[in-house]
Amino acid sequence: MVSATFATLIGFALIAAALATVFFSPYRHWLGFMFAGMIFWGTLEAMRYSVQNIFDLSVAYSYLTAIMLAMSALIALLLREDSRAQKALANRQYIEHTPVYEDE
Repeated sequence: MVSATFATLIGFALIAAALATVFFSPYRHWLGFMFAGMIFWGTLEAMRYSVQNIFDLSVAYSYLTAIMLAMSALIALLLREDSRAQKALANRQYIEHTPVYEDE
């Protein structure tokens, strides 16, 4: 068990060194995408684990169910943002066609 703990410490140290290297590089903006991906994967694993335990499914079916739920949530989010963008565009077009009167 000591070697597994040592290997874990070395792995975490290498990950920390890589994160520090990227943070001080010109590619710092990629850290946001990387952290968002880690949060997404953690959420996906949490959904998979809960689906697997609640419905007593196999690992493959629980992954498929979790991915289906995640993609459904992503589609709902994109549809909501598209609706907001369409409303903002309609409001902007309405403002553009409103006559402006100059008071002299």
